[in-house]
Amino acid sequence: MPRRTIHPSELQVGRPLPCDAYDAKGKLLLRKGQLLASASQLERLARHALFTDVATENEPEPPVHASPLGLVLAARRQLQELLETAPADAFVATLQRIAGMVRRACRANADVALASILMRREGPHAGRHALNAAIVCQVVGTAAGLAAPALAATVAAALTMNIGMRELQQRLRSQQAPLDEEQRAAVHAHCERGERMLRDLGVAHDAWLEAVRDHHERPDGSGYPAGKAGDALGLPARLLTIADLYCARVSERDYRPALAPNVALRRLFLNEGACVDEHLAALCIKTLGIYPPGTGVRLRNGSIAVVTHRGAAGNTPKVALITTHDGLRFGAPIRRRGDMAAHAVSEVVDLAELQLEVGMEALWGADAAV
Repeated sequence: MPRRTIHPSELQVGRPLPCDAYDAKGKLLLRKGQLLASASQLERLARHALFTDVATENEPEPPVHASPLGLVLAARRQLQELLETAPADAFVATLQRIAGMVRRACRANADVALASILMRREGPHAGRHALNAAIVCQVVGTAAGLAAPALAATVAAALTMNIGMRELQQRLRSQQAPLDEEQRAAVHAHCERGERMLRDLGVAHDAWLEAVRDHHERPDGSGYPAGKAGDALGLPARLLTIADLYCARVSERDYRPALAPNVALRRLFLNEGACVDEHLAALCIKTLGIYPPGTGVRLRNGSIAVVTHRGAAGNTPKVALITTHDGLRFGAPIRRRGDMAAHAVSEVVDLAELQLEVGMEALWGADAAV
C-alpha cells in the first residue's frame, strides 16, 4: 500500500488517532479514531516505526453521530464500490472500515439494522445482499457468543463471500432460465476463486478466507466445492451459510417476489434439515424473531402494523400501527406492544401491495434518520 510515516507529534494521549496506524510489516495496530488512553500506550507505540495508508487516509468517514440506518446505507454504498473496483492497495483497510460501520450500526440499534434488510431494498443487489448477510452475522454471532476475532472474520467473509462471481451475480438476479453449463461451472468455482482473489488483495486472515471458501458447504456433505461435512466446517462458515440463505430468500428477484421473512425462517429450520447447522438455525430464529423488525403484519384486531422491535418472545414483537382495524390510516405510526391480545400478530402482509409503505424514520425516529 502507498504509505507515509506517522510523525510522533500526531499521537497525543486522550485524543483520537487521526489515521490508521500500521507497523513496518503492514499489521494494523490502531484504527483511526481510537483514543490513546495513557502515556504507557503512547510509549509502546513509539517503539515502532508507524505508517498510515495514504490511499485511505483522507477518505470520508460517516459522521461520528451518524444514525444506525445512515451507517448501514453508507456501508452498502462503499461496499458496492469496493466490490466493483477491488483496489489492491487499499482493499483490506477499506473492507475493515466497512465492517466497523456494520458493527457500529448493530450495536447502536440492531432492530433498525435488521429492518433495513426488509425496508431498504434499493441499489445494486451484490453490495446489498452482502451487507444484509453481514448484519445477520453480526447480530446472530453476537447472540451466539462468538469471540471478537471469529465474529469479525465472519462479518468480513459475509461482505466478500461472492467476490469470486461479482460479474455474474447481477446477471443471475434477473435470469429466469436455468443456469447453462458455463454459468454452473462459474457458480461452483466462485468460492475457491474468491479465496484466491482475497489472498491476492492482501487478506491473510485464515478464518475469513476459510469462511468464504466454505460458505456453500453443508453439514451433511452435500455442498461445494469440496463436499466437507460436520466438524470439518468452521463456525463462521456455518453461520454465513444461514445468513446467506435467509437474506437471499427475503430479497426479490426479477423473476420472483421475496419470501415473507417468517416463511423464509421457517423453511430455513424445517426444510433445510441436515443442510444447515440446526442449532445455529434455531438461534437465528430466536434472535431475529418469528417476525423480524421491518415485517409488515396484520394484527388480531384487524389493524396493519410494522414490527419495530423484537419482543421477549419470538412471536410477540413490538409494533407500530399504520391503520385502524377498519383500514383508516393513522397520521403517524402508533406504537403498541405485541404481547397484548388485541395487538398479537395474525399474519404477515406486504405493505407495498397494500400501498401502505412507511418511511423508517417515522418508525424509529433519529436512529433511522438519513
